[in-house]
Amino acid sequence: MKKRYGIVFLLLTIYALLAPGAGAGNDPYLASLATGRFEEVDPLVTAVFSMLGVYPLLFAALLLPKDQYRLPAWPFVLASFVTGAFAILPYLFLRGKKAREVPRGPGFLQRAFSSRLYLLLILLLSLAAYIAAGNGSGSAYAEAYTASSLVSVMSVDFLVVIWLARDILRTDWQPPRLWASWIPGIGPALVLLGRSIAPADKSD
Repeated sequence: MKKRYGIVFLLLTIYALLAPGAGAGNDPYLASLATGRFEEVDPLVTAVFSMLGVYPLLFAALLLPKDQYRLPAWPFVLASFVTGAFAILPYLFLRGKKAREVPRGPGFLQRAFSSRLYLLLILLLSLAAYIAAGNGSGSAYAEAYTASSLVSVMSVDFLVVIWLARDILRTDWQPPRLWASWIPGIGPALVLLGRSIAPADKSD
């Protein structure tokens, strides 16, 4: 089962090396996105870029309260703020079996990452990205995808983190209404919020 994470990591790495578009030195979108000059790029590009900042927050909520495996999750969660799925895939591949009765870290942090307030923050940030996406253009995004290596890699990375969040929910949390986790950003947060309202089951 864990081999799939290694395979996806390998494929994602190969794609990053061969991705279409200009590299870092000539990438027409890199400077604008890295410095927050979002008005210079299409809103749909900005929305995907922003969602890749939301998913590390989700990974903190998904992984840290369940951090009972041999390999600690927190270094990989921190790294995901910069590298996205490139950090989470190796963790899931290497974490091994559960080796602790309780999760790592202070109890107040576990409660914070599981709190409704934290999950509502993720929902609000996701909604902001959705609003931005509504003003975007599919054709402009396609042009950015072919012109910028950053945009092409982050587009594939975005699809991978959506799958990873759903997969972590399925294996570690086993909640009801798991189908909702396919909805970017909003879905996993709503599934986690729902666990505090309805008892969990193993339905998919």
